[in-house]
Amino acid sequence: MKILTLLTLGFLTLFATIEMSQKQESELGIKTTKLKKATTIEFGAYNAKVSLDAKDIISIGLAVDSVVIDIFVKSLESVKKSQKLLSLRSSELLKLQKEYINALIESDNAQKSYQRDEKLFSEGIISQKTLLISKKEKLNSQLRVKLSESELLMSGFDDALLKRVRETHTLVEFINILAPKDGLVDAIAVNVGQKVESNRAMMRIYADSKRYLELNIPIAVAKNIDLGDRCYFESKSAKIVAISNIANEETQSVKIRAVIEDAKDVMLNRVYFAKIKKSLENAFTVEKSALVYEQNKPIIFKKIPKGYEALSVLILKEDAQTYIVEADLSEEDEVAVSSTSALLSALEYQSE
Repeated sequence: MKILTLLTLGFLTLFATIEMSQKQESELGIKTTKLKKATTIEFGAYNAKVSLDAKDIISIGLAVDSVVIDIFVKSLESVKKSQKLLSLRSSELLKLQKEYINALIESDNAQKSYQRDEKLFSEGIISQKTLLISKKEKLNSQLRVKLSESELLMSGFDDALLKRVRETHTLVEFINILAPKDGLVDAIAVNVGQKVESNRAMMRIYADSKRYLELNIPIAVAKNIDLGDRCYFESKSAKIVAISNIANEETQSVKIRAVIEDAKDVMLNRVYFAKIKKSLENAFTVEKSALVYEQNKPIIFKKIPKGYEALSVLILKEDAQTYIVEADLSEEDEVAVSSTSALLSALEYQSE
């Protein structure tokens, strides 16, 4: 938008002033009208779908096979962060816990052995080679502990459960799946007692987070839209936060995304009819008859004391009877709205 404006202003020097007397104006039948300032411009309406960020559509599952012991929520129920959703039992998790406990015990024994060997080495009882072997075993056992911890964390454990097993050396028989965010339970895909394969989605939650409008608009409209412009639908408002620079080849449109400011009662995946409204500066509504084209550039003729001055304009929007244009004008200016073809001829003749 700003680039186009700069280009438009750059054309101003291409056009000359047309000197003309009142008698000549009368003979040509030139009429003028004052400009009406346009403070906003509206585009649309367009189909606009309400969406969430992908990260806020949460699939609940476990990375290992498990059996559903209990389900604590219902479909379409609102949940809070850390609220219990499911209770699961997994033989694979029990096996990983046993391996972790064994690794902890081995690591503890290796640490004690190394401390003993350090003392024996300092007293000259064992060789340095024996001490290095003991140190290597200590480091290997610590690595096995870290690997076991990683496997448990990737399989559904959290830090609290890991600490519990580490400090007590007792198995966690059941694991509770907690809600990662506030949200709404959209679907539950399992039943109590059901065996569930690894990584299968058991539940889907839509998080309470930003809702977006996503709409496709024509390329010709998109070039006039800026980040921060607004979309309106029903009684809601959304601020444009992203404009794609990739055009849809079939529809010759681009995608726009706007964050909804008050998303209460706005339904996800619903299609609304949205209009885009932007604030304008140096924009005016002019009758269609005021515009003519010089070498495919739209121009208008501003009344000046000696005659008329040709000005290049940028067309922002076209209606049945008018254009909204951006130009170096003021509300006090008058522009020609009739016999503009004669003025254009005079301009071309003057430039020869």
